[in-house]
Amino acid sequence: MRIERAVNYIGTLGPGKRLCVWVNGCSRRCTGCVSARLQEIDPTTEVGIEEFFGRFSVDKCDGVTISGGEPFDQPAELSRLIRYFRERGVRDILVYTGYTIEELRQKRDASIDEALSGIAVLIDGPYVRELDDQKNNLKGSSNQRILFLQQEFSDLYEAWMHDEREMQEMVLGNTLLAVGIPDEKFLKKFRNE
Repeated sequence: MRIERAVNYIGTLGPGKRLCVWVNGCSRRCTGCVSARLQEIDPTTEVGIEEFFGRFSVDKCDGVTISGGEPFDQPAELSRLIRYFRERGVRDILVYTGYTIEELRQKRDASIDEALSGIAVLIDGPYVRELDDQKNNLKGSSNQRILFLQQEFSDLYEAWMHDEREMQEMVLGNTLLAVGIPDEKFLKKFRNE
């Protein structure tokens, strides 16, 4: 699977302390994407799931968030990744996708169906900059939906969601990583506007 990075103990992309995984490559290419650097396919990010996650302890995380890039551009690998986490007892799996759930189901792909069956919460739909109302800490634009594919997680997420966006910043090696759904004020720091 093409995995750009994974970082443990993230508190801005779902409730609790989470393991967050960013996949590489995206065919959707939404204008204004906060992860535009992950859109181009980088073959050097190809790694075996067991090999990669051998360095992470999932038993100490409250959940997993998978983003990108576009996770569903690698449906068989995504399905294996979700299975990997579920086999290790992780049930709270949140996935971001630029596809709508209807588009995913229309593909009639067994790997997509298997992935969807293991996901607790799906944030679906393309990011649309003009619809970014800066009002939700879990999604980037108002057209995106928060879908509880496992209803038992709805209360947990409803209690965690709020209108104020937060960013978690950290240094990994020689890279500054900012994690979360950025608001306009945060983005202006890094744009030439």
